[in-house]
Amino acid sequence: MKHRLYCVLVLCCALLASAQTAVPVKVVHFKELQKILPAKASEGFLREKPTGQTVSSSGISSSTASVEFTAMKKEKQLQTMDDGKQDSVEVDVPLNAKIEITDYAGMGEGMNAVFQMITGMQYENETEDGYEKSTVFNGFKGIEKSHVQEYSRSCELQLVVGDRFLVTANGSGFADAAVLHFLLNQMELKKLEKMK
Repeated sequence: MKHRLYCVLVLCCALLASAQTAVPVKVVHFKELQKILPAKASEGFLREKPTGQTVSSSGISSSTASVEFTAMKKEKQLQTMDDGKQDSVEVDVPLNAKIEITDYAGMGEGMNAVFQMITGMQYENETEDGYEKSTVFNGFKGIEKSHVQEYSRSCELQLVVGDRFLVTANGSGFADAAVLHFLLNQMELKKLEKMK
């Protein structure tokens, strides 16, 4: 929790600083970013249509492209019946994986501090509910998280690519980051790194 609060504070300071000193920089249009998104769904998942937007205002610009993958999984859960007793019931659990690429080049120099924080930290935290750690995925530094509670599971992987792109993979309904790894392995991150 402290780590997240610190990250949000640094991000806000960076955005404030960049807003004051922003030099217009052309960002990669979202349609170009969509070409990097994974095309194949993990087993059992369906790929939704990709979305995106490129925004520019007052000398600050950003571009985002994303795609979602959805599935349903049967799972047994304990539920309280009308008579007050608990019984194991099979329920449908929605699974969702979302991959997003954001080009922050148009946000000014302030974003460099955020990217340096993500790529410069070396840490690993683990509790009975999950873990959070710095990682290197296919040569790119980032942060991986996994969280498990009784009926709530999630995972996330954030990577900094080319000092301007943030690639974020989020999973809900499952905590196994291998699903996110499968999707990210389809992406040409080296090609993304060279985009201008």
